[in-house]
Amino acid sequence: MDRAEMEKRLRDMPSTGWFARQPAPLRRQLLDGAVDVHFADGDWIYGATEKAGGFFCVLDGGIRLYAATSHGETVLIDLVGPGRWFGQAGVLRDGQRLVTAIADGPVQALLIPRNAIVQLIRQSPQFIDSIMQLDAVHFQYMTRVVSEVLTLAPRERIAGRLYALSDRVAPEAGRWRFSLTQADLAEMVGVERKTVNRVLAAFEKQGLVKRSYGAIELLDRAALARIRDTAPG
Repeated sequence: MDRAEMEKRLRDMPSTGWFARQPAPLRRQLLDGAVDVHFADGDWIYGATEKAGGFFCVLDGGIRLYAATSHGETVLIDLVGPGRWFGQAGVLRDGQRLVTAIADGPVQALLIPRNAIVQLIRQSPQFIDSIMQLDAVHFQYMTRVVSEVLTLAPRERIAGRLYALSDRVAPEAGRWRFSLTQADLAEMVGVERKTVNRVLAAFEKQGLVKRSYGAIELLDRAALARIRDTAPG
């Protein structure tokens, strides 16, 4: 795939829209420095506290992001699907990674190495603003996720997290399927697994989701948003 085809593919992908909003010359410069990378299921892409050596865009497959707790454990905090950019935190200041990224199945991605980023900033200083825009998109997303965990009841919290995750992966035939166990979801929303099981069973009975081994499929995304937005009481 040549640069023009890749540029069109990235513009057309379900995503934050960050790439499509960049000026055409900047998009071309970004792709000029990109490296096509492939990972197998379970491959370690980068770890928390490692030096940020660049950032990525998922083309095919998915990524799991994990954060470390103060007790040294790791918790699943997000899924990243096709069209999503990730790993930009720390690249401007030559800093450390904040989370660990692991391939969830076979993955094809674009890597923008830090040396290419430095060169791009020298050529086009406005690229610093572009990175800050991407940071802002991620910050807004995680702020909403955290606020829902802190304020919503378990049923609304689970609906909200499933809805948020549907923005992170590409739909197929109007449905969103996550490689996600009920234990994973319980970890992400801060409730017991039995609570997730009970809520998902109710959602499935209502035709909102479909459960299978190691996966959850969303059938009615809009209904989940309405549940999330339902005021308690």
